Amino acid sequence: MAYPSSVDELTDGVPSDGTAAATILGSGSYPHDDHHRALGTAVEAIETQLVGAYTSYTPTLTASTTSPTLGTGSSATGYYKQIGRMVHGYASIVWGSSGTAAGSGYYGLLLPVEPANRDQAIGPGYLLDYDDQVRFVVASAIVAVDLWAAATKKAIIVTTNVSGEGVATGDNPVGAATPWAWSANDKILLNFSYEASTP
Repeated sequence: MAYPSSVDELTDGVPSDGTAAATILGSGSYPHDDHHRALGTAVEAIETQLVGAYTSYTPTLTASTTSPTLGTGSSATGYYKQIGRMVHGYASIVWGSSGTAAGSGYYGLLLPVEPANRDQAIGPGYLLDYDDQVRFVVASAIVAVDLWAAATKKAIIVTTNVSGEGVATGDNPVGAATPWAWSANDKILLNFSYEASTP
C-alpha cells in the first residue's frame, strides 16, 4: 500500500469524529484526532476563564453585633472571576438616602468564594465620607480567630494603621462609628485577590 502523498489523501474518507467507516484495512480509529479535539476543548476552557466575562455577585455588609441597614437608594454590587484557585474581583457598598442605620460593632464583607487561608490580606480599597469628601485608604484581611472566628467567607475591613492601635483592640477595624458616622452616599469600595479553598 502506498503512503498518502497529500493531506487530502491522508484524510480522505475520514469523518469529523476520527473514525473511518470503511478503509482498505477496514474500520479504524485515529487516536491523534481524539487527542487534538480534547486539547482544543481544554484550550477553549482556559481561554474562557482568562478572557471571559466576570461573574456578578452581591456583597453583603454585616457587623459583629448588629448589621447595618443601607437604606433607600442604596446599592451593593460586585463581580469576580476565579481562575484555578485565584479569585479576583471588586465590591462596592453605597449607603442610601433615607432609612439608614449603621448597626453596631465592626463591619465584615462577605466574599464570593471561600478563601483557603483566613489570615491573608486580600486587597486595597477606600472609604468615602460623602459629606466631607474624606477618603481613607483601607485594606481587607481574612482574620482567623481575632474577629471573625466562625465566618469562612467574611473579610474584615481595616483602615491604615494609626500609631499605637491594633486590629483587634484599636480603631483600625471599620465599623458602625469608625472612621465616621455613616450617612447618605458614603461608600466602601474594595478590590480583592486571594486564594480560594477549592479550584
